[in-house]
Amino acid sequence: MHYRYRQQLWAQIVTEARDQYLALKQNEKDWLEARLGKIAYLQQQLNHLFVAAKGEQHCQNCAGGCCHAGHNHMNLVNLLQYFSCQEQPPDADFYRNCPFLGDKGCLLSVGRRPYNCISFICDIIETSLSEKDLATFCRLEGELRRHYLAVAQRYEGAAMTGLLLQYRRLQERSFFQLKSGAKAEGNIPCH
Repeated sequence: MHYRYRQQLWAQIVTEARDQYLALKQNEKDWLEARLGKIAYLQQQLNHLFVAAKGEQHCQNCAGGCCHAGHNHMNLVNLLQYFSCQEQPPDADFYRNCPFLGDKGCLLSVGRRPYNCISFICDIIETSLSEKDLATFCRLEGELRRHYLAVAQRYEGAAMTGLLLQYRRLQERSFFQLKSGAKAEGNIPCH
């Protein structure tokens, strides 16, 4: 995709997703809030392990080499982390390897980063983790994945793939159209 087209498409996606989120019934927002809170918490826990393994220093040394495909990582959950707090996500710059990678690192706070960005650790970081911390990382990553998948299994516009890809698949349906078999209830427990 051409950079300018991605830039325009992204702006359209953000506007449509925000407007559709604001129009949701409160019970759907409540269902989402429970998951968004847990996702943010788990991502913070994973980041603590990453920092303990000197991950920030390792990433700085390679200048974000893992971020080269970041334009396909941001998904609906990540946008909802902003919308649920009545905030706008940082401006995306699709001329960069990752549209959310600034001169000083990631522009997204830890709790709002895409799943791929928070759950991936390179070999250098993995070998810097103790055996216990690596096991904890794997357990937390599995729990995080389950929460992302719960949202992806509920809404047509949610997926583990990025919004640029998912938007084309929607074919003008709402991001929040319930998938077949999903119930519009606000009292579904968060696992």
